Amino acid sequence: MIHLKDIFPLGIGTFRIDLNEKETSMNALIESFKLGQNYIDTSYLYENGNVMAFIGEFVNKVGRDKLFITTKIEPTVEKITDIEDQLNRYLEIMNIDYVDCLMLHSVIFTKLPLIDTYEEMNRMIELGKAKSLGLSNSNFEQLKEINKQYPISIYEGIYNLECKLNEDIGIIDYCKDHNIKFCAYQPLRRNRTANRNYPLLVELSEKYSKTQNQIILNWIIKHKKLNVLIKTTNNNRINENINSLNFEMDMEDYNKLDLFRAKEFDNVVIDWKGKGGITVDQLANQFE
Repeated sequence: MIHLKDIFPLGIGTFRIDLNEKETSMNALIESFKLGQNYIDTSYLYENGNVMAFIGEFVNKVGRDKLFITTKIEPTVEKITDIEDQLNRYLEIMNIDYVDCLMLHSVIFTKLPLIDTYEEMNRMIELGKAKSLGLSNSNFEQLKEINKQYPISIYEGIYNLECKLNEDIGIIDYCKDHNIKFCAYQPLRRNRTANRNYPLLVELSEKYSKTQNQIILNWIIKHKKLNVLIKTTNNNRINENINSLNFEMDMEDYNKLDLFRAKEFDNVVIDWKGKGGITVDQLANQFE
């Protein structure tokens, strides 16, 4: 079994993984694994469980005890038994006995009180069907509320050069102070950040002879001390991502990236209650 302290800083994302080219996608997962990537995140929402089934095939090839697998409770939890029913279905689809981390995909996905939801999720640990609890897409107060009673091991949240909301509202510092591993999804905004050719990224890319994406990943992982989730089935991109860890930048350059702001993203008002506005998971998708 992979312990939390041993997970590789580059996690394997599976949203929109190409199931029409299964051989290519499987080879990419295996290549990622060979290069050290042992954290894999999945959701039933990805292709109605078909991605989970595909991951089950991957697990069968490399071995269950060599992977840290995270999965999510999805919409909509209307009664307490939905939680165990969902998890049982996911375990069956992936043909595994437990997940390493069970999290609520978003706090707006449960109609029950958050504490009641996590009390039942914690019972899944007692039953041996999960090893730890995580959380995703909550606000700061909700994270603190849950973590006070049911310790959170992993928080999956949006974080990249342009979207620094989770840092601004205190979630990242709280995670560091409470031994919660923050795992940033959309760290590259699906290559859209690099496509903007911000002068700072162009400058640093030329200075260090690295791609703009490598500059971003290096800053997030080596300087900010966060983990990231990335989905790619391109072996060249996999190696590019891994090699983002193989260099150091000057502190003044890390500081420049810390201070960088993208005003249009800063001005987005987040709908934390799911009332029809822009939810936090959609923040990175607001602009090209």
